Amino acid sequence: MTRTIQLLIFCALTVLAISGCQTAPSESNQKPTILVGDISYTDVIKTYPYFLAANSNLKASPASIEQLKSISEPTHLTVYFGVWCHDSIREVPQLMQLLEEINNPNISYQLISLDKRKQEPQGRAKANEVLYTPTIVVYQNQEELGRIIEKPEQDLASDLVKILSTTNH
Repeated sequence: MTRTIQLLIFCALTVLAISGCQTAPSESNQKPTILVGDISYTDVIKTYPYFLAANSNLKASPASIEQLKSISEPTHLTVYFGVWCHDSIREVPQLMQLLEEINNPNISYQLISLDKRKQEPQGRAKANEVLYTPTIVVYQNQEELGRIIEKPEQDLASDLVKILSTTNH
């Protein structure tokens, strides 16, 4: 009889322990939100803190940084990325850190978050034939000068300098 009582107590405690580990029904039915479309970097790191964790791996030559600091022609970077994409998680924080370091008012940027099908509501990714994330499109005078796709060939600063030096500006 005591063996039966011990077994019942054990079973009751096990059921209590397991039920204590379950999430509430409302939580288990929620899927992580993927913000899509125009987004600020502040909102990216607020919603997806793992982007901030990747922010310390900037690798750039001092010469490239100086060249980017001296860009006098208005330059715009359109960054298509995915919050779900490991390349984006690596490259976007490095780009933001680079832009902060060069602090050049002539270089602006726009972040466009894509869903897993690499689309967003305004259709800009499709219109610009974005197939991989991240894709950083570099513009001057509303003309595309070049792209960095998925990862830079050398480093972000050097690749941007290379793209920008192909112009006569």
